[in-house]
Amino acid sequence: MLVREKEEGDEAQCLELLMRVHQADGYPLYLPDDVPAFITPDYEVAAWVAEHDGRIVGHVALHQASLDPTLAAAQRATGLPADRLAVVSRLFTCPGLRRSGVGRTLLRYATAQARERGQRAVLDVGKTLKAPVALYQSEAWRRVESLALHLGEGAKLDLWVYVSPQVNDA
Repeated sequence: MLVREKEEGDEAQCLELLMRVHQADGYPLYLPDDVPAFITPDYEVAAWVAEHDGRIVGHVALHQASLDPTLAAAQRATGLPADRLAVVSRLFTCPGLRRSGVGRTLLRYATAQARERGQRAVLDVGKTLKAPVALYQSEAWRRVESLALHLGEGAKLDLWVYVSPQVNDA
């Protein structure tokens, strides 16, 4: 498996993979109308894909913490300003390759990239998404708060906010 920076030409494969994940797992819990913008929003700092046999089998990104609903909880938990936090986001993997290490590899990669930028990684996850919650806990991420995210039209996401393990004061 190869982890590399996401490129502009990867959009179609990333979209197709996300739709397969959404059908299989219900992630994302809320799928916006503009799915391409969901995968590559304006506030994305960096993103990577995992490739296996020439196909994209996973995706992860870092987003600006200052624009994320997890910011206040992450700041309370870490005491760090927004510019010292990075949000691990849009982590999804091929349903057929679950438990093969793709998600774990991408999570570790994004966390290490945040650390290299002098930032501590944080994330949110739907409370009902058992497999991702188990992954984060197995990687020693710390659950810090519950977050209710209201999306309008009565839609609400019930989330957990996690912070990455503290390494080198990042």
